[in-house]
Amino acid sequence: MVRALAMFLALLSSTLIAAGPRWDHSIKIDDPELTVEVAAQQCHKSLINAPELLEAWCEKAYEMGYWSALVPISLHTGDGTRLVAEAKERLKNKEPGAYTTLAWLYGSGQFVKKDIAKAIALREELLVLDKSFTPNQIAANHMKLTDLYIQERNWKKVAIHAKHVLKHTQSNFQKKYAKRQVESAERHLSSNEL
Repeated sequence: MVRALAMFLALLSSTLIAAGPRWDHSIKIDDPELTVEVAAQQCHKSLINAPELLEAWCEKAYEMGYWSALVPISLHTGDGTRLVAEAKERLKNKEPGAYTTLAWLYGSGQFVKKDIAKAIALREELLVLDKSFTPNQIAANHMKLTDLYIQERNWKKVAIHAKHVLKHTQSNFQKKYAKRQVESAERHLSSNEL
């Protein structure tokens, strides 16, 4: 229950930024001119504003090509079977979203058996994909790796990835977080060397 709530809150924070704060009653699900972007926004907005419409809007967004709509559907229904299968299928095509989704699932144990090593492998593989990632996207992936390596108590890797975040992020929050993680890793490493 706590894990599901944490996942919901993480999804919610990104949703509020992407989807905006209000439900738009003028948008109709059967509008022939509905775009996938609008359907995706309605899917995410329904989390707070219209949970009774979540499945309908998210299924619509999914049918229109927005496969990430399976995340709120899975969290809402408690069944991540379709999400896991879709992400694994998309991983074959090296889609970045598949890597981040599966890394999140394996790192949290949501809908799959928790497997930190697998989550790390997915995030490490994402770093070497031949894609055009922004520096902030790369820093965010390094930040997630920092969190995963903390769980493994691999302080050398924590320091490496946190230093990358510290050096490359534009986010003050991420800089402060990374600085704390570097300091923590260095304390652990120096205490282990005694």
